[in-house]
Amino acid sequence: MESLPGVRGQVDYWDRVAGEKAFTLPLRADWLSKRLNSGARILDLGCGTGRTLSRLLSSGYEQAIGMDSSARMLAKCRADFPAAILARCDGRTIPLRGESTDAVLLLAVLTCTPGDAEQRALMDEIQRVLRPGGLLYISDFLLNDDAGNRERYERSRPEGSEYGVFCHAEGVVLRHHREEWIAELTASFQRLEYEPFWAVTMNGNRSAAFQYLGRRAGR
Repeated sequence: MESLPGVRGQVDYWDRVAGEKAFTLPLRADWLSKRLNSGARILDLGCGTGRTLSRLLSSGYEQAIGMDSSARMLAKCRADFPAAILARCDGRTIPLRGESTDAVLLLAVLTCTPGDAEQRALMDEIQRVLRPGGLLYISDFLLNDDAGNRERYERSRPEGSEYGVFCHAEGVVLRHHREEWIAELTASFQRLEYEPFWAVTMNGNRSAAFQYLGRRAGR
């Protein structure tokens, strides 16, 4: 089976487009505010240029942390939000102590981590850094069933990869997900919220999407 790139394997692309792409997946801040106080430590993993991180900070979460594997994304984030706490990660490990974080956010991170094994490894790392009872928030893209997307999934699907993985013309491998896979991937978390919706991709296309909130086992 062909080895698919994880986050680290696609860093050159994200460095190249830093500041050019519009990321629009929403954050259900009310899902967080019902369960986290202002002193919570929240990790925005894959923070990009800081769109969601800035919202967390403006909502009073002063301990919010942004991490990304793209140095240029982080540089733009730092220039726009100089007070933000930022760190670079390698796309494989999260440079935080175990059980040190109250919540982890993944907005359009799974779509950039196309392989099953890489996604499972990411969930293991998130489990490690979350405190017992900590929250996992995901917002990402689902499979689309229109003719154009079906053709793209078949035409640009890397050999041996899951249906929904595709090579984008700009030189990055992306993934749209089956709902069943998301349920399997997050099976070790207690699901608190789930909402399918329609979103706009970074290239301005309409796509099925979902928002998920889960809780790590333990108190």
